[in-house]
Amino acid sequence: MMKVLGKPWDGKLWGGLPWGRLLGVLLIAGLAASCAKEDKDIEIANQETKIDNYINNLGDAYEVVRKDGSNRVIVTAGTGSQTLEEGDSLYYYYSGYIFSGNGKGAIFVTNRKEDAEQFNIEPLQGLGPAKIKYGSEPMVRGLQSGLYGVKEGENCYIIFSAKYGYYDSVVGVVPSLSPLFYDIIIDKIIKNRE
Repeated sequence: MMKVLGKPWDGKLWGGLPWGRLLGVLLIAGLAASCAKEDKDIEIANQETKIDNYINNLGDAYEVVRKDGSNRVIVTAGTGSQTLEEGDSLYYYYSGYIFSGNGKGAIFVTNRKEDAEQFNIEPLQGLGPAKIKYGSEPMVRGLQSGLYGVKEGENCYIIFSAKYGYYDSVVGVVPSLSPLFYDIIIDKIIKNRE
């Protein structure tokens, strides 16, 4: 019989669990985690296909800017000469929706009075334009990428899969693995660097 720490060892772990059973449990747990990740990857790929199909079905009427997993559909081009870059101050209106596969699904956040009233939701940060210093405040990755390069006066849709949103986290009323759709109106851009 083998000795461990000077005492006889019968091949069992604490609580009498044999090594073989422990290894089996660990193997099954590892396979389950691997399958769950594969399922999530498949779901993300399906979301990205649905987003591409939605954008393609819009036709050539809108300019589309793709950046780092985010898709910006320019509904109304901006009239200002200022384009958003890192470090700039941005004032904007937004409504966030869960992407339905056919566009806007359930709304989950807004700072627009008309949307708050229509959908009977309480704005998280109040009504009126949100103000951020672009690139230095925490923001969902897909929204961050989608906002880059917007112009004053622009109205756009920023659409992205859960991979660039909240991924597998539940955030407020947003379920895990939800693709997101933001309807954005750029109010003002202030250049903070010359």
